[in-house]
Amino acid sequence: MIVHRKSGIALFLLMVMSAQQAVMAAGSDIPMTGNLEKNAELARQQAVPTVVFVSRDACPYCRTLRDSILGPMYAAGKFEGRAVLVEVSLDKPELLTGFDGQLIAAKDWGQTYKAQITPTLLFLDSDGREIGKRRIGISNLEMYGFYLQKSLDEALARSRAIK
Repeated sequence: MIVHRKSGIALFLLMVMSAQQAVMAAGSDIPMTGNLEKNAELARQQAVPTVVFVSRDACPYCRTLRDSILGPMYAAGKFEGRAVLVEVSLDKPELLTGFDGQLIAAKDWGQTYKAQITPTLLFLDSDGREIGKRRIGISNLEMYGFYLQKSLDEALARSRAIK
């Protein structure tokens, strides 16, 4: 009887943990973009910057940033009215539309922005110009959110000044 009760409790806890992980994963999906021109138009309409999360598929630091900082902030609505957040994977084989409306390979787009080190966050205006301090890598995960907010505030102020 005690063995069955312990097994039942363990199974219940396992189901709860699995459900929590599924909810967290489902709510933290950052949009992968294929068209920066459309993202920029949306940002222009809202007078906010476009924040591009430059990543690679096999980058463990990219996963950490996505899962620990960006995903939860995105799911909680922390970018709403402040920025259009999108992700560009440099490993993506399909061409993407750049800010100028031209098709370009993601890897080449990253080279244009000198963003080959991942993760990198770029804070861009509607024309694709940098308007905030880029964040490269993760030197201190505990302070990353603070520095991200500083760069976002700076880019948002510049976006509103441009409009």
